[in-house]
Amino acid sequence: MMKKAMICLLAGSAMLGAGTGANAAGFPAFGQGPAWNTQVVQVQASDPSVRIMQLEEQVRNLTGQVEDLGFQMLQMEEKIRKMQEDLEFRLQDLESGMATPPSGGSGNADSVGNDATASMNGPPPNPEPSATADVPADLPEAAEGGGADADFYKLAYDLVLSGDYQQAEEAFGEFVLSYPDSPLVPDASFWLGESMLAQQKYNEAAKTFLSAYKAYGDSAKAPEMLLKLGQSLAGMDNKDAACATFAEVPTRYPNAAQAVLAKAQAETRANGC
Repeated sequence: MMKKAMICLLAGSAMLGAGTGANAAGFPAFGQGPAWNTQVVQVQASDPSVRIMQLEEQVRNLTGQVEDLGFQMLQMEEKIRKMQEDLEFRLQDLESGMATPPSGGSGNADSVGNDATASMNGPPPNPEPSATADVPADLPEAAEGGGADADFYKLAYDLVLSGDYQQAEEAFGEFVLSYPDSPLVPDASFWLGESMLAQQKYNEAAKTFLSAYKAYGDSAKAPEMLLKLGQSLAGMDNKDAACATFAEVPTRYPNAAQAVLAKAQAETRANGC
C-alpha cells in the first residue's frame, strides 16, 4: 500500500513540473528560448572581452577606409605629377626648336593691326587702355621712377599702345639686350612676346613667352606669360601642349587676376580641351 502511494506521489510531481515549464533541477525547460537568450545577451554585453573584440573590429574597418582614401590620394598625386611632367616635356621640346609651326602659320608684318587679334589675343590698333584687358592703365612701378631704362620702356610701351607691333617688337627686344638687370625686364619680355603674338608670329612668340616664364616664373607677369604661351601654342596648332598649358594657369597661379583665370578657362573651352 505504501509503495503504491509513493508511485502516485512521484507521478504527481512529474506532472506539476511539466505544467510549470521547469525541470527537476528548477531550471527553465529546454525550448523556453526568450528568457535563456536574454540572459546570454546580457552576459555578452557585460563581458569586457566581447566589447574589446567589437572595438577591434570597428578599428579594423576604419583602418581599411583610411587605407582606401590614402590609395586614392596617391593615384591623384601620380596623375597630377604625370600631367606636369608631360607639360615640362612639351615645353622643353618647344624650347629646343623641335616644335614647328604649320605651313603659313608663322605670319608676317602684313598682319600687323589685324582686328582678329583683339582682346586677350593681343591689343587692337589704337586701343583704349581702360577697355583692353591686355593693356594695363598704368605703367609698372619701376617705370615711374625715371632713369634710362624707364624712359626706354615708356617709348616701347607707347608703340604697343599705338598698335605698331613691329616697332614695339624691335624696341622691347633692344630693351632686353640693353638693360638685362633692369627690374622692368620681366614686363619688357612679356610685351616682346605680345608684340610677336599680335603679328601672328606664333613660333617666335611661344619661344619668347617660354623663356620669359622660365626666367621670371615668380614675377607678377608670370600667369599672363603662361596664358600667352598657351595661346601661341594654339596658334601653332599644337593643341595638346596648348591645353596642358592652359590647365597649368589656375593650378600654378590660383590667385592670379580673375581676367587671366577666366581667359584660361575660355581658351580651354575654345580649343576643345
